[in-house]
Amino acid sequence: MSWSAKAKELSNEYKLNELGELSLSVIKEYKGQSKSQLYRKIIDWVISMSSDAKSAIQVSNEEEGTIIARCYLPNIAKRTMGDNSYRVSIRPLIKFDFKEERIRMTYTLQNYEVLKINDDSGYVIMFGGGFGVTGNGVTKDTQIWALSDCFPFAENRQHPKVTSSRAFVYSLSCYKILVDKIDTVLKKPLQTSDDDW
Repeated sequence: MSWSAKAKELSNEYKLNELGELSLSVIKEYKGQSKSQLYRKIIDWVISMSSDAKSAIQVSNEEEGTIIARCYLPNIAKRTMGDNSYRVSIRPLIKFDFKEERIRMTYTLQNYEVLKINDDSGYVIMFGGGFGVTGNGVTKDTQIWALSDCFPFAENRQHPKVTSSRAFVYSLSCYKILVDKIDTVLKKPLQTSDDDW
């Protein structure tokens, strides 16, 4: 199945919300774990996965039982077409809502961050005893692509179809991987320190 066909098939199940975002939620139960224990595990996990926890954690309120974090997933999709190559990264918001023995995770993807590289560094042309080089070199352009402007959500799309399709399929894969990772974290016992120093 082609990338475009897979993206089109997935778009039947996964739709954009009224803001043009991809927003997915899951509720999971963890018997015997308090709201506070679940909160602490997620805070610890976000901090351990972040190079800068202050910028990763947008909101944290243990009393209300809410954490909002932004994660960065670089180069989830790549595509080269002639002289142009595209590298798609995403920065989804992940909201965690906690209650006794359960958690709701909401993954919201607002756009794709795309690094477009044009490698027009040239071709060597031989002239008698010497040579010449054509081309303008390598240029890089960072772009923000709204999901609503990309395939499979826009038939009259502004961005390359296969690149958009790969980005959509891999964005859903990233969501599923995050859900699995978080599930694993929440099933482990809470790490406590028994040091009496």
